[in-house]
Amino acid sequence: MASGRALIGFRVASRDAVDATYHELVAAGYEGRQPPYDTFWGARYAVIADPDGNDVGLMSPLDVSRRSWPPEPSPAP
Repeated sequence: MASGRALIGFRVASRDAVDATYHELVAAGYEGRQPPYDTFWGARYAVIADPDGNDVGLMSPLDVSRRSWPPEPSPAP
């Protein structure tokens, strides 16, 4: 369930760091809102909720070799 408010975004060091950070935070009790997935613009991306219910995005650096078009719908949370 999305909060409907602004999303706070963080860039992490790598694609693997998106997955590791997401799984670490979910294991610590934070709500996973969008599991990690590959975006059409070439990044790895995930969303969790902070303790106040704000959405927090985790995004890897862009990798132009992973861009795709047309974009596919995001996977269901």
